[in-house]
Order: sequence, then structure tokens, then C-alpha cells
Amino acid sequence: MNTVGNIIYFDNDNEFYEFCVTPKLFVTPFIDRLGNENYYTDFSLSNQYNESINNGIKFVIKDKNSQIYKRKKVSYRTITKDIQNLCAWDGNEIDEID
Repeated sequence: MNTVGNIIYFDNDNEFYEFCVTPKLFVTPFIDRLGNENYYTDFSLSNQYNESINNGIKFVIKDKNSQIYKRKKVSYRTITKDIQNLCAWDGNEIDEID
């Protein structure tokens, strides 16, 4: 991981995933419309990822075959979340993306 200006560069999907995902599921009980108790399972995106988004940081994965970039999503087990501020790698590190 390398930060230049308002961009954080990652060498590959695994490095971005470790930055972005908090690998812990949480289960929330709820009552459905029929009155039955059910459970909603989810995971959190990391605090460092969320703080970066709030500060306008962009992310670049320096792998032309990045599956995260192609899908703009990360998954933990069977749950998938959209990723924001992910930009294409053009082969050069720059310090700002509008």
C-alpha cells in the first residue's frame, strides 16, 4: 500500500481486501412480516476504509486483472458490498484524481 496525494495504491486485490474488509460476521435478529423471528447476517467495511471515503480518498489496485476493480465489489463468505472511489490503474502513479 502506498499513499500519494489523495490516492491510496494497492499492489493487488488481497492487499485492498485486507484494508477494506473487517472479517467478522454479525447477526441481527428481526421479526418478519409473518411474526417469525429471523436473522440478518452482514459484515462491516473497515474503519480505515470508511474514514478514507469520508475524506475523499480514491483507491487504485495496480493489477490490470483485478476482480475487485472489475466488479466494484468485495465479498465475505456469501455477502457482497459495493466499493466506492475505486479508480482504474493506468500504469502510472499520480497524486490526484478528480
